[in-house]
Amino acid sequence: MWNVLENCWLLLTLAGIALVAASVVRQEKPEWGYKPLLVPLLLLILTFGLDYAFVTDYEAVSSIVPTCRRAAINNDTRTILSHVSPNYRDSAHDDKTALQRAAERVLEKASLKKIRTQSHVITITGDQAESRLSIAAHLNTDSQYSAAGSLVFVEMEFEYEKIAGTWLIRRMEIASVNYQPMDWADIY
Repeated sequence: MWNVLENCWLLLTLAGIALVAASVVRQEKPEWGYKPLLVPLLLLILTFGLDYAFVTDYEAVSSIVPTCRRAAINNDTRTILSHVSPNYRDSAHDDKTALQRAAERVLEKASLKKIRTQSHVITITGDQAESRLSIAAHLNTDSQYSAAGSLVFVEMEFEYEKIAGTWLIRRMEIASVNYQPMDWADIY
């Protein structure tokens, strides 16, 4: 069954069907005026009201990457680290502080122009989530990494945890760069 909090298309489809039915009723019973149109209108209001009022786990997890992507372009490590768990640990960084130092070094060298998400597959299980992200990073000409080209394809794997109702990145690993297997050690 579809979750109307994650996918508004079911209610929008019902509103469209109700609009067609209301149009038929209005033609058959003109004395009812615009009253039949209230049903599709209420369904439409309900659809957008539910979408605005509730943030699902999927929406919360999927919003982290675009926020961090914009922060990376602006060399804003503080915003990126606001989405990182205090329990952070990966294969190259023992804690959040080590990640901060590394992020500042890498972002300073990278000089990113824009980052486009090619795919982002998210799996949520309770208070834990995983995702695999593929991006295309466009580098500025002053980037220290631009010797290999101004377009870099990166695949990353993320693990998230929900702490006090907020989703945070617990682990972040680089899987490949330009379709060649790599990890954090190869980036430095």
